[in-house]
Amino acid sequence: MPANLELAATAAIKRHARRSVGPGVSVAVEPAGDAAYILASPHRDNAAWEAMVCDALGTRSASTAQTFLYHLTELCTLEWHPAKGDGGQGEWRPDERELNMVLNIVAGIKPKNEMEAALAAQMVAVHLMQVRLSARALGGFIVAEDAAIASKLARTFAMQIDTLSRLKGKRSFSKQTITVRQEKHVHHHQHVHVAGGGSENRSQPHEANEPRTGGDCPRAALLSQDPTGNVLPLRRDEGAIALSQARGSKRIGRPDG
Repeated sequence: MPANLELAATAAIKRHARRSVGPGVSVAVEPAGDAAYILASPHRDNAAWEAMVCDALGTRSASTAQTFLYHLTELCTLEWHPAKGDGGQGEWRPDERELNMVLNIVAGIKPKNEMEAALAAQMVAVHLMQVRLSARALGGFIVAEDAAIASKLARTFAMQIDTLSRLKGKRSFSKQTITVRQEKHVHHHQHVHVAGGGSENRSQPHEANEPRTGGDCPRAALLSQDPTGNVLPLRRDEGAIALSQARGSKRIGRPDG
C-alpha cells in the first residue's frame, strides 16, 4: 500500500470495526416442503440469529420477521441453480448477496416497530426500481419513458426519507419560516385658514391608530389675528377670494350657500 494511504486505511479499519453488524441470511438450496428454497441462519446458533433478525426488523414476532424476510426476497434478482448430479433439474432462488444487502439496508435504518420496517422495505423497493430503470435508460441509448420514471422514483425516495425522519422525531429537511413584522404609520393632515387675503398652513400629525369619535375628536384651533389667541367668528361670506378672470368670463366670487 502507498505510504500516503496508510493513515486513511488505518482510520477506515477503526470505523469499520465500530459499525453495527447485521444478522445476515443464508439461502439454502435444499427444498423444504413445497418451497423451492429456505432462509436460514448463516451460523449454527439459530436462536440468536432469529433474535437478531427480529431486532433488525423492529418486531418481537418470529413469524412476522420470517414473513418479512420472504417479502424482501421478492425484491431480489432470481438465480438458477442446477441440481447436483446428472438429473438436469434445478431451482430458482434469490441472489443471496442481494438479499443480504436489502436486509442490511433495512437494519441500518433501525426501525423501532413494524410500521417503520414496512416503510424501510418500501424505500428499498423504490431504490432498486430507480437503479434498475436508470441502468436500462443508460444502456446504449436513453429511453425517455424510463428516464422520466427514474426521476419520479428519485423524488419519491427523497419524500420517503423525509417521512421517516418525521416518524423518528427528527427535524424535517424542508422547513418553512414565517416572519411577522409590525409597522406603525403616521399620517399628516394640513389645516388651512384664510383670513383677509392671507393664508397660513400648519401640519399636524395624527397617528394611524388614534381614536376618532365624531365631533368629540380634538382638533387644533385656527390661527387668529387677536393677540390674545382667541378664535374670531367668521361669517359665511367673510374671507371670500375673487378668482382671476378667465377668457371672456365674468369674475366669479364665492357662491352663496
